[in-house]
Amino acid sequence: MKDQINAELIFRYFSGNATAFEKELINEWSADPQARERLFIWLQEWENQNLQYAADDENAIARHFIRMEDGTPPEEKEQQETPRIRRWTWKAGLIAAATAAAVLTAGWLGFDEIRYQTYATGYGQIERLELPDGSRVVLNANSTLRVPRFGFGNLSREVYMTGEADFAVIHTENHQKFIVRTEEDFAVEVLGTEFNVYARPRRSRVVLNKGKVKLLYLNGQREEQLLMKPGDLVNFDAAGHAEVKRTENPQHFSAWKAHRFVFENESLRDICDQFEDNFGLEIHIPDSTLAALTISGSFTAISAEELFEILAEGSGFSYQRSADGKTITLSY
Repeated sequence: MKDQINAELIFRYFSGNATAFEKELINEWSADPQARERLFIWLQEWENQNLQYAADDENAIARHFIRMEDGTPPEEKEQQETPRIRRWTWKAGLIAAATAAAVLTAGWLGFDEIRYQTYATGYGQIERLELPDGSRVVLNANSTLRVPRFGFGNLSREVYMTGEADFAVIHTENHQKFIVRTEEDFAVEVLGTEFNVYARPRRSRVVLNKGKVKLLYLNGQREEQLLMKPGDLVNFDAAGHAEVKRTENPQHFSAWKAHRFVFENESLRDICDQFEDNFGLEIHIPDSTLAALTISGSFTAISAEELFEILAEGSGFSYQRSADGKTITLSY
């Protein structure tokens, strides 16, 4: 079957000229995840070869997804918008939008898979990204960032993240908001600024380096807002309560970008929780006194092993690693 699927056949389908047999062939072939990625690449190639539609394809597809999310019929949306411009835009992007809809309807690509480009880091990895609008993101270990494939910077600037990331967001001429959404019941809304977001199940926080930030979060069942100033540190507890503190060195919370760890009177247990999230380890501290030991200082290390060696030497504890390397036990 693989030999029968090629760019020419796929382009024929995108143009609406594929036969029923060819459509069924593509349907069977696209059940493979690798084939689905190839299908999307060919969609991009086909769009590039049809440049008369290139200016509006992304917006047309993005609007298509928005309609799907809010349940508003396409024809009703058209009436709500400026008729002359929107009619032309819809026609220009019709084929690409219809292709995306057909792909979704047929079950070839999941909703998120076609709408978002997902970036993910493994344990111990750091990745630097530049978004389509020129904003920069550094993704910490064991983290993900989802960015819309279509309409980003035109219709909206909204991304979804888990884990930890450092953002340097540019200010656009049309003053478009940049929104970072998390799974921990809070979001960050900015125009142009630099900030760090930590959003994991055990703890969540936002640190603002430059500019202004608006936090949108759930406090119990209530939706609340909070404006941050440079140097503000906001911690969220399990119930969603926000605690605002001041830090003289907000850049310390982004030191991990250079594999540097900065601790300010932080308990060994809290430090180990970070190691578990970043390096995929399971760390045991049977001694409660040792777990409560506070550590301050700046340490540079590429791996958890390096950092444990430094901390153990300076704090007087020892550690043992299991045979499979996944479990570490600390003791005096």
